[in-house]
Amino acid sequence: MTQISPEGLHSVFYPERVAVIGITDTPERVGYNILRSILYGGFAGKVYPVHPRHEQVLGCKVYKSLDDLPEPVDMAVICLNQYATVEAVESCGCSGVKGVVCNAGGYSETGEDGDELEKRLIAAAEKYGLPIIGPNTLGIINNDANFYSTFYPMRIPAGKVSVVSQSGGVGLTIINLALDEGIGINKFIGVGNCSNLDFADCLDYLENDDSTAVIGVYMEGTRDAGRFVRTAGRVARKKPVVVYKAGRIEGADNYTQTHTGSSAGSFKLYRDILHQHGIFTVNSPSELVAACKALELLPLPGGNRVGILTHTAGPGVVMIDHLAQAGCIIPPLHEETIARVKGIIGADNPPVVLKNPLDAAGLGFSRPTYGGLAEAMLADDHVDLLLAVYCLHETWELPAAELLDAYKKYKKPLIVNFIGNWLGCRADRDFLQSAGIPLFTAPEKTAVAAAALVHYGTKKLEGGASYA
Repeated sequence: MTQISPEGLHSVFYPERVAVIGITDTPERVGYNILRSILYGGFAGKVYPVHPRHEQVLGCKVYKSLDDLPEPVDMAVICLNQYATVEAVESCGCSGVKGVVCNAGGYSETGEDGDELEKRLIAAAEKYGLPIIGPNTLGIINNDANFYSTFYPMRIPAGKVSVVSQSGGVGLTIINLALDEGIGINKFIGVGNCSNLDFADCLDYLENDDSTAVIGVYMEGTRDAGRFVRTAGRVARKKPVVVYKAGRIEGADNYTQTHTGSSAGSFKLYRDILHQHGIFTVNSPSELVAACKALELLPLPGGNRVGILTHTAGPGVVMIDHLAQAGCIIPPLHEETIARVKGIIGADNPPVVLKNPLDAAGLGFSRPTYGGLAEAMLADDHVDLLLAVYCLHETWELPAAELLDAYKKYKKPLIVNFIGNWLGCRADRDFLQSAGIPLFTAPEKTAVAAAALVHYGTKKLEGGASYA
């Protein structure tokens, strides 16, 4: 299989002229929704819908074929069935199109006949050196160019996180979780069956994409696992890569092969090799988003020593379970910090157990007290990053301003866990995240975010990474 160069993908993600082949005037059809997606997303380039019978759709003139277009196009989105898609790829190659998105399913994921059809698709593309996104794909998004070519019309905030997903459904899950967490997406690449464009090709491209700072990957399987882990390991030395590998149970191939035509392989083998190559792995889409969020917003810590500040002990226990598995340690507080804490809480107040995690109990409800304790822990040279836990309450205000002041003063990574819901925490989330402090509403997400920071912070300290 021909390897696609990163330069060969530029026209796919940053096209100036796009053809939509197989457009329809029926809102329930894929072709209609892809055209609407491109228009609604704010694409500033030229869009040429193609269909032999329609005259106009969504206010756009429709052309009968690629030969009828007034000028060459950079890329094409093909919204035809699996058989017609093969013919359309051949036409695109003849017309000088530089890349295509093939939405149709019905290829290797369906069995032997579909596998043979996909081989014909690949042969047609490689005859012209044509990169294919898909087939069996949701499509792609490039927020850096306002180019949306999925069949789910949407507009989402832009950010520095790019996502490569083998599944459209999981891809949409990740996108919507990111929206819930208040972060944007830079690029989304639905690789689908990975016919001639695999994970490694996408990582090669994103490695030098200046608008991408963090890469999240959802994968079921790949035809070339060795190339994937080598590429991911190399890219992860330049910018963080977070991988969620599905297909973990024995017999998972029975499911993944009928979804994207891929073999899941041994999850343990994948996990161990990914870890050997320095790649941070997670166990769910929500963990992937949490890790990417922290890596986008915060600087990396100078070590693996985590401080926890709370007024309720339970969330800290949950965090420690996750942190320990990731190689984080919960260090004892410095004697100077203990003296400082004593001065903040006062001698006449109920006693506080002076250790890390620091549980201030009822005294922690006071915003000035909580802020002072956060400063004390961030000042401790035993603490490389701080996790701050506070519960949403109708009387006691969340100490967002105090935590921001502490962060600005000491410049160490700070992750906030306001136990509550987004309805009650959204204003504080937006306030803190606009200043670079991630906020979560669940302790396990907070711990995963911290573990991701420690993982890549350790790689940087070891000299195996060149993060900014």
